[in-house]
Amino acid sequence: MDDLLVERVLVAVEQVPRGRVVSYGDLAELVGIGPRLVGRVMSLYGGNVTWWRVTNASGDLPAHLADEARAHHATLIREVVRMLCAGVVHGDLSEFNVLLAASGPVVIDLPQAVDASGNNHAPRMLMRDVANLRAFFGRFAPELLATQYGPEIWHLYAGGQLTPASPLSGRYEREPGEVDLAGVMREIDDTRAEEQARRLRLA
Repeated sequence: MDDLLVERVLVAVEQVPRGRVVSYGDLAELVGIGPRLVGRVMSLYGGNVTWWRVTNASGDLPAHLADEARAHHATLIREVVRMLCAGVVHGDLSEFNVLLAASGPVVIDLPQAVDASGNNHAPRMLMRDVANLRAFFGRFAPELLATQYGPEIWHLYAGGQLTPASPLSGRYEREPGEVDLAGVMREIDDTRAEEQARRLRLA
């Protein structure tokens, strides 16, 4: 395959703005080749570009991306569990703090990690970390959007039952009388922000 052609396709894909997609047909028209050739270039050479931004004419992503999303999500959920079993919550986990190595996703940027048992915000931070993963990978595998791994993981941890090998279902039902700690922390933060805003208005 012509190296110049491959480069033109990959450079064009890199220009697609974040949060936007382009069809194989539109990309083919831009580069001056057929849509099937765009698909071939992407499958052979698109590993290092954001080619999940390229869809078919119906707006669907390539089918294999859903399988990859599920696998990467499962790996990262296991990493969240392993960190929590070591007493650590990442605190800022999202697609921006994950590198994709040949062996799979790798969590990076740990300086802001917090002590799970010594930080009152740890449950909320863990919920946010897991929600960020769910939102990102759910774009490719929509069934992930309905999962509740965060509360399930924290419930096991708080009960002293979490291990790196704990089976997880992604489902969680709050027990009667159970306190929604993340919700309480949100209420406290909202009240604090409202009070600060009130004081600024009075000043």
